[in-house]
Order: sequence, then structure tokens, then C-alpha cells
Amino acid sequence: MWKAGTLLVVLLACACDRAPRPVIPSEADHERIGFVDTIAAYRTAISDYILAMDTTDAVLPDTVYIGRHMDFPRIELPGVMVGRTVRMVEPGEVEKDKHVAPFALLNVFATMTPDEVEFFVVRFGQGLRHRTDGADDRHLYYRVGEGGELVLERVGR
Repeated sequence: MWKAGTLLVVLLACACDRAPRPVIPSEADHERIGFVDTIAAYRTAISDYILAMDTTDAVLPDTVYIGRHMDFPRIELPGVMVGRTVRMVEPGEVEKDKHVAPFALLNVFATMTPDEVEFFVVRFGQGLRHRTDGADDRHLYYRVGEGGELVLERVGR
């Protein structure tokens, strides 16, 4: 019995040695989160962010990079949004372009409930620098309409 118990402990120790690997959902998994068309929601939020920044002194350049991080759904975006070329980039892929002036990388995060959707857009500039005061970052707050469409309630910092 002692040998079987030792073997069990060794097997458990080996099994615990591995960290769980993140699961990256497919594009099909992200087409709808029950109440919201996810692809349309991200397109809307990114377009609204660009429009909001067009009214500030921190206008976005002609090419905007969108970071595809672990929390970003596996979706595709149109190549042009609100007059800007949009390029989806994987982590590390933007390294060669980060020193081009002007430069903007957006990391987009979302929280969705049946009634409300909040997006937080974090902007990185040339050299992947982030303004510590968050002046270029925006929270976009939406209400979910009867048909699942997003209605922009407000844009905040």
C-alpha cells in the first residue's frame, strides 16, 4: 500500500507541475454572446473611439493597430474604419512598426451583460509608450437595445 500511495503522490505532483493552457475561442464562438453580436459590438466601439479621439488634440494616425491579446475575441475587423487603415496584430508582431511616427496601438477590452456593454480602449503611442495620465484611453458605455444593438450612452476617461 505504501508504494501505491507514493506513486499517487508522484503522479499528482507531476500533474500539478503544468500550468493550464489558455483556451483561445474560435471566431464562431464569438459571433454572439447570447444578447450581443460580438463582431458588431467591437466594430462599433472601435469606430466610436476613433470618432471620439477625432474631437481631441490626440487624433489617431492614418493606420491604427489593434492588439489581439488573450481577452480579445478571435474576430476579424474591416481593413478600413472611420477613414483609418486598421491592422490586427498579435503580441510581438507590432515590434517592427512601433517606432514609426505617428503610431497608435489600441488594446480593447469589453465587459458585457444583457443590459449594458462597456469597452475600455487603452492607447499606446510611438515606442509602445502609454500616457500615464490615461488621456488617450477611453471608456465607452453602451445600453443594449431591444434588438441587441448597442446604443452609446457616454464616453469617459
